[in-house]
Amino acid sequence: MSDTLTFQAMGPGPVYRGIELWLPLLLHETVLAGRSVIEGKTFIECRIHGPAVLIPVSGCAFDGCNLGDSHGDMRNLLLKPMGPSKIVGGIAMKDCRFERCDFLAIGYSGTPEFLAQMETIPGLPK
Repeated sequence: MSDTLTFQAMGPGPVYRGIELWLPLLLHETVLAGRSVIEGKTFIECRIHGPAVLIPVSGCAFDGCNLGDSHGDMRNLLLKPMGPSKIVGGIAMKDCRFERCDFLAIGYSGTPEFLAQMETIPGLPK
């Protein structure tokens, strides 16, 4: 294993399988394509790196994923929006599917309903 992570351009997908993925780079490529939301992507057995705050806008599913080191309490990975209508600085995703992915240095934010659902996931002890 190398001491340096190298991330190649992600490309348009829509399926990414078994790769190291730097989420800010995927957002950068999305913005260069004229969009502000990562939409309609499927990630299978990927290692998804931050730092980043992932905002599942709608239609996102996490199946068999390691959502990150919660230090025993899932709430440690969650960030509650303070304003009434917008979250600035997060990475919005819509209609994306994550299957057996590992998330590293990723926090999660979104609607009160999404956060309540995420809060029920048992946190793994450190």
